[in-house]
Amino acid sequence: MRWHGVYRRHVLAPHYRFARERLVPHFFDALTAYALELARLGVPRAKEAVAALRELRTLPLPSFTGEVEDVFFSIQLQLAEHWGEEVAGAVRRGLSRNDLDLTVFRSYLRDQVIALLGDFWRLRRVLLRLAEAHFGLPLVLATHHQPAQPSTLDHYLLGVGALLERDYRRLARALATLDRSPLGASALAGSPYPVDRARLAALLGFQGPVEHTLDAVAAGDYALELAFALAGLGASLSRLLTDLLAWAARGAFVVGESLAQGSSFMPQKRNPVVLEHARIRAGSLLGGAGVLAHLNHNTPFTDLNDHSTGALEPLDALLAEGEAALELTRVALEESRFVPDLLLEALSPEVLASEAVDLLVRKGVPLPEAYRRVRGALPGVRPELLGVEREELVAWMSLEAFFARREVLGGVGPRARQEALGKAKKRLREDRKALAALRARVRLARRRLLSEDLEGQEGLEGLREKGEVEGEEEKQEP
Repeated sequence: MRWHGVYRRHVLAPHYRFARERLVPHFFDALTAYALELARLGVPRAKEAVAALRELRTLPLPSFTGEVEDVFFSIQLQLAEHWGEEVAGAVRRGLSRNDLDLTVFRSYLRDQVIALLGDFWRLRRVLLRLAEAHFGLPLVLATHHQPAQPSTLDHYLLGVGALLERDYRRLARALATLDRSPLGASALAGSPYPVDRARLAALLGFQGPVEHTLDAVAAGDYALELAFALAGLGASLSRLLTDLLAWAARGAFVVGESLAQGSSFMPQKRNPVVLEHARIRAGSLLGGAGVLAHLNHNTPFTDLNDHSTGALEPLDALLAEGEAALELTRVALEESRFVPDLLLEALSPEVLASEAVDLLVRKGVPLPEAYRRVRGALPGVRPELLGVEREELVAWMSLEAFFARREVLGGVGPRARQEALGKAKKRLREDRKALAALRARVRLARRRLLSEDLEGQEGLEGLREKGEVEGEEEKQEP
């Protein structure tokens, strides 16, 4: 068929290029799994189709010429030319591009999200390492852009780590929604052949199938959930980066030489641009959620390009932005240093004024009266205006005393901070184990999909019972 030039240029050619560059292995995985299931059912020539697909995937796929409209039909054309129409047709029995494409898209996105979670895990580890390395280093934190109270650098980093850990959980939940196979749903009503959709999902390393066949091809919420999880991550990262930039502006955070840039005009400048670029990438994640929402808005609940083909490339771009934001932030933290004196430069008696109020209250002064007295003793919190001895006030308002009085859960007290650090490290280890197990499950399924013994009936569940998936989870770090 001769396609219109405008349609070729704006739709067919770019979609083909993207699929040829990114999706071809996933197309072969899905087609091979489906052919294996048809072979199990005894469909004629399906077993030959499995062998043909395994061989064909080792050969380069032709570039876009316009002879066929997409990668699926390109694979079909190659099968027909080299193995015959019957073999090419065998794999298409009951198969629609609707369930095939969405299976491919989910498989590709799953791999990208797993990789992104690995990047995310490494950033969280860096935060905990810095918290441990700077344990007890005092600083002054602000509220409403004004110096507020003392804290410690590890307390701050653990707080940011808690926020990012929730973003990690949201991204992992989005992956759990994504990690379901549409294969076997066919166009929308289900395959006319009695394929085992749970087995198809296991062959492709998915957690399971999308159970309802219309939902499998019509739902776009997996893309929305992923986009909004990425938007939350972008917002959280931007807050950390804004703080780092504020510290860098006054020299309290010195960006490594390999990550800073000079000025074309001012020779004294060493600009902390890596933080700016990381924040740009983080900001890009927020915009993506709106794009995905609009692609789903006011569309009928059925298979459409809007929330399938149309959502894939925007999601892929968002995941690339997420990778950049996480990696840039991580190396900025790894290659830079904090300057203790400048972190604490805002420390003054005024920052500890609330402690003077507390001291008076503990001595029996009503709180409103204590508050008024301390306000009247500013600046400097002068003890003669409070009616207390200077030595007692100085000891009460010392940093050590301030921290020691705050041994509540999550507080800035030394024992509370040590406990929080220990818990965070434990959760990080658990997340590493879970991510490694997920990666091992997908890797094992892919490896077995290409092996001859998949034609047996054991399946992946039997392998899990033998512990082969679990046995791999400790072999690599995310």
